[in-house]
Amino acid sequence: MEKFTVKNCCFGDGIPKICVSITGRTKEEILEQGRYILTEAKSLERKILADRPRLDVVEFRADFYDNVCDQSELSALMSELRMLFSDRLLLFTYRTEEEGGELRHDRAESMLFDIYDWVLEEAIIDLIDIELMSGNYRVVRQAAKAHEKGIGVIISNHDFEKTPHNTDLMERFRNMQLLGGDLLKISVMPKNEFDVKRLMELTENIFYGRLHEEEIIKPVITMAMGDLGRISRISGKQTGSAMTFAAVGQESAPGQPDLEEMFRALM
Repeated sequence: MEKFTVKNCCFGDGIPKICVSITGRTKEEILEQGRYILTEAKSLERKILADRPRLDVVEFRADFYDNVCDQSELSALMSELRMLFSDRLLLFTYRTEEEGGELRHDRAESMLFDIYDWVLEEAIIDLIDIELMSGNYRVVRQAAKAHEKGIGVIISNHDFEKTPHNTDLMERFRNMQLLGGDLLKISVMPKNEFDVKRLMELTENIFYGRLHEEEIIKPVITMAMGDLGRISRISGKQTGSAMTFAAVGQESAPGQPDLEEMFRALM
């Protein structure tokens, strides 16, 4: 598997990077939440990891933000987040309703790729999440724009109903890779423990190159949601999943461990 490095953060090296999401609705809530996340992360890093940084990525979930359709407001907020998290990677995500995002932004979803363009033009983020189901042309276009700006691309897919068959999962990974993804992310909803085990084994087989004919060479990020899937979020050292998500306060997806639990699990 190829490694992918952003700044000094290497994905695909067998050490899962930890991400926490910001889900405030107003600028004030977002910055307050961001400051709280940073304070908690630094405290835990000193307490548990002897100053070794382990909160690697902060995700701004723009689908929660009330003024996401206002270019100047969004730009000003992103600049403040960049300053706040100057020593962490900043990930921009707008999660659509179909894939588990907020339900309140009909206008934003109709102009989503304009919003992406604004954010990419500013070039102050490190990573951008683009959903696979946005359509091949749109995904390729945005991925190319991101790469022109030196911004890494996560291409993602979320299934809140089931855990697709392995052949379907592999097909999605292949498409993500072909469309320009630097990191290939799939989240699924397991029906039973077998679904979780199957996803984890598939991730491990990709990481260790056991599926030679499939030619997935980009780092993959996988997680099974809900309580059943909790083990998949803290097992990246075993499976090779390149990144995992933890919560500081409010979860952004079902089944996320809190940051302290994640730190201790990945020590």
